[in-house]
Amino acid sequence: MLGQGSYGVVIKASRGKRFYAIKALFNRDDQNPNILPFELESEILRSVSHPRIPGFVGAFSFGEIHYIVQEFSEGLPLSCLLDSGRRFSEDEVKNIVTQLLSILRDLHTPPQRENAVVHRDLRLSNLLLKDDELFLIDFGFARFLDLSRNLSCPDPLENKYKDSNGDGQPLRLLSDLPSRKKIPGAETYRLLRKEISPRSDLFGAGVVAVDLFTSWVEDETLFDRPWQEVLPLSEPFVSFLARLLSREDGFHTAAGALEYLGSIL
Repeated sequence: MLGQGSYGVVIKASRGKRFYAIKALFNRDDQNPNILPFELESEILRSVSHPRIPGFVGAFSFGEIHYIVQEFSEGLPLSCLLDSGRRFSEDEVKNIVTQLLSILRDLHTPPQRENAVVHRDLRLSNLLLKDDELFLIDFGFARFLDLSRNLSCPDPLENKYKDSNGDGQPLRLLSDLPSRKKIPGAETYRLLRKEISPRSDLFGAGVVAVDLFTSWVEDETLFDRPWQEVLPLSEPFVSFLARLLSREDGFHTAAGALEYLGSIL
């Protein structure tokens, strides 16, 4: 088994000399059996054609288990690289973010506008690095920007990032949020993660970038302070990351963020 996806498990399989990643998804009690998330994820992957996103091969069901088959990428997750002791320099992180923004630009503004997609689950475990090339995986939370194409599919992020008990306290939120790292606060995280717009992915790119620097800090109690005060980064890059993470002064497009980042490299 390669790992656990948004709501299933991923295994590596082979046929002949080719390898594939197979994501097995399980029905949940809260799902409408006529409108399954795997159907939307399959449709999104079918519409995406990008050299840095493993290609869609097929989808099928067997009983209550649904499978999505994609080409296999040999890259390692950024989370795995950090866990193994790798430390990324500021220049390396700038290169990773540049590649990520380039992927996002193509996702958000494809040649066929109706195929525009927002990923909404950018995290270290969903980004693979192979020979310094970045790959994006796991579209379980992805949505078409054209809302009419989302098949009225239940959105797991609506339940994950909302107050559902009526007393203002989130039931499933605190353990998921990087509140100790002040990135940049639980409310912003809650709102932007679930938003079906490019802002969600731009915010996620900022979270990924800051997370890549956490290995610089051995004393985690320092994260009681804002990350801008803890991480010894250049001022232009700090300002750039702050805009990625901002609800009020953030970038509107990946292309705009990419252009700004290019100006400070």
